[in-house]
Amino acid sequence: MRDIVLVHSPLVGPTSLAPTADALERGGLRCHLPVAYVAGGEPPSWRDWSERLIGALPPVDAPLIVGHSMGGLLAARLAGDLGAAGMICLDAAIPPETGETPTVEPAFRAFLDTLPLRDGRLPRWADWWDLDVFENIGIPADARAAAVRDMPRLPLRWFDDAFAMPDWSAARRGFVRTSLTFVEEARKAEAMGWPVVRLKGIHLHPMTAPAETAEAILACSAAMGLAPSIDPAP
Repeated sequence: MRDIVLVHSPLVGPTSLAPTADALERGGLRCHLPVAYVAGGEPPSWRDWSERLIGALPPVDAPLIVGHSMGGLLAARLAGDLGAAGMICLDAAIPPETGETPTVEPAFRAFLDTLPLRDGRLPRWADWWDLDVFENIGIPADARAAAVRDMPRLPLRWFDDAFAMPDWSAARRGFVRTSLTFVEEARKAEAMGWPVVRLKGIHLHPMTAPAETAEAILACSAAMGLAPSIDPAP
């Protein structure tokens, strides 16, 4: 049985992927959701994040790495470091093949400069936007509170870091799009010959629709030639 490693974005925390991990495990799969730090603690630097994730994992042999959102860049790094059989971008930007890999693109870094700081730290990700990211998406109040608690207040300087992307060319690649935010990225992936699974959902789909997200991950991995497509329990 192939291990599946889910990598969450550093901006939102493991609660964003925990329901999908549970759905995969209920389907009889070995799924890991490593965390780089304890909520409320001090997050590691961008360049040290993947080492923390690896340290939190048990031994895995040629796993499938799935990176959500900003975690897609970390997933590619783990794919190279762990000799992964495959890597799936889950509503995430396509990682570079090599070279220095910053946290965000320059335009997004400029947006961060417009946000208010307190003690040199940014607000939580949910407070970056003029809209309520949890509005009308069916998340119970306790789950919403847990998700917000998971979100770190990162220092602005945290986003000025970069790591050297290792060689992850041996990993097969796939893309699962859950929201309209990554329409162009999904098209790029398809143009490169990656299997692409498209869902009509939102960016937080792994939290709000875990069974459907888990099924899409398995369908994508099957198209990559790595795993059978099975239906996780709802």
